[in-house]
Amino acid sequence: MTRRAASPEQLRLDLDTMLPADRALFEAAVAAESERRAFYWRFRLVAIETVMMAGLVLVAGLLIDRPTAIVVRAAITVGIACFASGLLLIWLSSVFSGLMARLRRGPRR
Repeated sequence: MTRRAASPEQLRLDLDTMLPADRALFEAAVAAESERRAFYWRFRLVAIETVMMAGLVLVAGLLIDRPTAIVVRAAITVGIACFASGLLLIWLSSVFSGLMARLRRGPRR
């Protein structure tokens, strides 16, 4: 992934001189964007893992001369199971992350 160079005409962002309210809004926007990108990358890793596992089962089954229909069915089953477990892990990490953040904040007043 390439990174764009900063333009000389671009305004410099000085966080130290920002008002506290503006800084809080800025940090919230950065946190939301980071969370969105983290989800994208997790989903991408799950998709890559799914394709790799299904491909490995397909190749291994064909190399040991098993019937093609059985091998394809097994590869599809492994792919679906791998994808479902990956999505479950993404969901569980999101749930527990929110739970830990709530516990860290303490009781509401």
